[in-house]
Amino acid sequence: MSQVTVPGLVPQKDGSFAIYVEVPKGACPTAKDFQSLAQMMNELKCKVHITTAQKLMILDLDEERGKKALEYLAETNLYAKTALDLSQPRVCVGKPYCKLALQETFPLSETMMEKLAREPIARKIKVGIAGCPACCSWANVLDIGFVGVKSGFQVFIGGHGGARAKVGEKMGLITSHDQAVELVAKIAKLFRENVKIKSRLDRVIKKMGVEEFKKTVGL
Repeated sequence: MSQVTVPGLVPQKDGSFAIYVEVPKGACPTAKDFQSLAQMMNELKCKVHITTAQKLMILDLDEERGKKALEYLAETNLYAKTALDLSQPRVCVGKPYCKLALQETFPLSETMMEKLAREPIARKIKVGIAGCPACCSWANVLDIGFVGVKSGFQVFIGGHGGARAKVGEKMGLITSHDQAVELVAKIAKLFRENVKIKSRLDRVIKKMGVEEFKKTVGL
């Protein structure tokens, strides 16, 4: 397998490289950014895959074309991940678009991206925001999930997918974006202190106990 030589280029099993591109709010880029992506695909002969985490994954790159792809992205509003940090929240469209939604999701997602996205973190914490309990963004099965209800967002903690998927535990209610940001920041700090390489939040909670965890992060 190829080794990482350039920040942002991720080695793949077949020896190629990929680039993970964040798409805040899961919303499509501007028309100009789409044009840059199309030009990049044509020139560099690469593929663009839309991931389940609402990112763009640029595939089939060698190192030279990967560097050129990063140059293309630097001229757009898209962000290529180059480090281990808190990622964009996974979101549904929420109010005013969805007829089931009880809360807006885009403003909270924007606030988290602005204040938390570059926060360094070990692997891995995933955050989700849903406009209602239908949870189209699967916020209730992620490490930290905010699920819209009439009075704010229910907080779900410790969920994850994978071979042994787990639903998060309902641990509280937040009524402001600042509360959500503060909570994620505290959990990220706790995670950094307890995980050096790779784990999931539910393992940290199991080790320290639910009540001690809630007390530590202010739930």
